[in-house]
Amino acid sequence: MSKRKRQDRDNFNYYVTMIDYGRRGREAILEPEITYRGVVERVASGEYKDIVFIHHIDETGIEDITEAVMHDAGISEVA
Repeated sequence: MSKRKRQDRDNFNYYVTMIDYGRRGREAILEPEITYRGVVERVASGEYKDIVFIHHIDETGIEDITEAVMHDAGISEVA
């Protein structure tokens, strides 16, 4: 494996947004290329709504960042 590919794999950084569709169930949205700013923009625009949680996952572990994202998006309450 090339050094570049190994380095990219070792430095992963993901945001998982769990959406609640009510009776239709839930969906975890994971887009590997999305940044924190991208998640905030999607929440602020209403593209992501009825959010259960937003987690940041990287090589150090998992962090619940729901409140921080909602605050940065100008939204006061989680569904």
